[in-house]
Amino acid sequence: MISPLPYCPHYLRNCDKKAPCCGKFYPCRLCHNANYQGPNSDGCKTEIMDRYNVTIIQCRKCLFEQSPTNQCKQCGIQFAKYFCSICKLYDDDPNKQIYHCDECNMCRRGIKEENFHCKLCGICLSKQSQNTHRCLNQAADNDCPVCLENLKISTNFIMQLPNCAHFIHQTCFNQLIKTNHRNCPLCSFPISKMTKEEIEHYDKLAEETKNLLPVSISNLKVSIQCFDCREISNEISFNYYLKCSHCGSYNTKQ
Repeated sequence: MISPLPYCPHYLRNCDKKAPCCGKFYPCRLCHNANYQGPNSDGCKTEIMDRYNVTIIQCRKCLFEQSPTNQCKQCGIQFAKYFCSICKLYDDDPNKQIYHCDECNMCRRGIKEENFHCKLCGICLSKQSQNTHRCLNQAADNDCPVCLENLKISTNFIMQLPNCAHFIHQTCFNQLIKTNHRNCPLCSFPISKMTKEEIEHYDKLAEETKNLLPVSISNLKVSIQCFDCREISNEISFNYYLKCSHCGSYNTKQ
């Protein structure tokens, strides 16, 4: 006998969980949550499965139902390399490091000895940032500003943006950089200020495009705000590229 449920796209494991809310078996809590279709649907009326109150699991090999342990009481197979009896989390991925944080009261990605729990931020962070990170009260209760997933329950690595106190998924941060977004999506504080070489490059672009402007707006004067130095420049000649009169940056908005 083999479990009729599909293999979990979130974790490797040899068992399924019985959701305490609807009594149905799912490969994991995230599979249950992904199946949620709203309170008025015919499915489960609970959006987020309670991981802590799972009392029944089912072996994927022999379908034997039992209380959460890491070995099937009937066929003897091990369910996963990592097992947390508190979160009822199973993961058999040999390349993934996971540990349980008592203060988060949930499992975290990474190596426990390389991380610490910041009580003010309410989240686990790398020890490399222990003395340099900027605390943001209960940052874990916020959503990632890019993908909007809650940071506390996320299974992805998180990081703090380099020049402000906001947190973001590492993968979402990389996405911002690849798409040339220079500022924090929440407070617009610069992720990195424009370099001298970048400013010189945009100086050339501004000069090249100056004559392409329609006559109706070529003499326009505008006010702009610079994200790099936070200053406001007035009476700036309109261009496709707006240069800060204080620091020279083009990381600006009208």
